[in-house]
Amino acid sequence: MLTGVVTIAAGVSPVKAIFMTLAMFAGAAQVSVAQLMAEHSSAIIIVATAIMINLRFIMYSASITPYLGTVSLWQRLFLSYTLSDQAYAVSIVEFNKPDSPFLRAPFFAGACTSLYFTWMFATLCGIFFGALIPPSWSFDFAVPLTFLALLVPNITDRSTALAAFIAALVALLTVSLPYNMGLMLGAVSGIAAGYFSERKKHHD
Repeated sequence: MLTGVVTIAAGVSPVKAIFMTLAMFAGAAQVSVAQLMAEHSSAIIIVATAIMINLRFIMYSASITPYLGTVSLWQRLFLSYTLSDQAYAVSIVEFNKPDSPFLRAPFFAGACTSLYFTWMFATLCGIFFGALIPPSWSFDFAVPLTFLALLVPNITDRSTALAAFIAALVALLTVSLPYNMGLMLGAVSGIAAGYFSERKKHHD
């Protein structure tokens, strides 16, 4: 809902907001694109920002693919389009359980599909009814809460804890950079910290 509200508040028409939601299916990127459009940024900057914010989905795909086994081309296309932070998080936690009773590909498809339709419905509600939400509800605080809920179950050892800490520290220190560059620097720094920590652990 917050994504729909912010998109309309940035001056994007409802028709364009609906198209953005269907085409992008990425809340953080949609909010950033809407804000850049409101600031009359160039098309190159807008597209580059959206791509940089969504680069994390490459990491998600590389991480989740080994668990899915053999899937057809149309299934891969569907799962790549509906992949989200939430669907990835709940799936990777489940797949790492040694006694999980679920078939992995159907579980992941179910997570992706249920989140997709929920997201679309909630965003449309924000687009058309967002003006009715009282500002005192502070919906903007729901975004960091959501990502914290995704983050905590995946901090399972020293490497993941270090990655989370470094990513958060760098993102906070660089929050004033334009075009959400601080977010990207934080992500890259966290990945690097976790990678080198994991390598050091295996060498010890």
